[in-house]
Amino acid sequence: MKQIKAILLLICAGAAILLSLAFYSRRNMIEVQMPLVTKNMVAERQAEIEKQEKRRQNAKDARRKAELEERLVSCTVNEDCIIVDKDPCGCLRGPEGVTAINSSMSLEFSSMMEAAFAQATSCPSEGSTERECSASARPVCEQQHCKIVY
Repeated sequence: MKQIKAILLLICAGAAILLSLAFYSRRNMIEVQMPLVTKNMVAERQAEIEKQEKRRQNAKDARRKAELEERLVSCTVNEDCIIVDKDPCGCLRGPEGVTAINSSMSLEFSSMMEAAFAQATSCPSEGSTERECSASARPVCEQQHCKIVY
């Protein structure tokens, strides 16, 4: 019994040696193909990623601005609304120089206007006589948005 066991072990060991020799003695190496990555390719990919991030940030900023603008003009009653200058020249610029906003958002509106008109601008010498700038102009809440009526 011992001899049979020894013979079987010897045969297994010989088979293992033959298999390892066959495996390590291959004439043809296994080819591994890897794509060539250059510095330019890396730089282009990095620029693409930065461009996508900038687009995402711009979209996020646009959403925030749209939400703020919506809050600026939202209202429930006429008393919520006031007429403000949306241009440093106000009615001197004409109807586009004024707008109606929610009075609770006046500080946010002022901050926006300061940022938009950081540089001094020259105003026309005479004021507008158009309806938005007339003495009869008043802010109202129509369909939950502040508007100027005359």
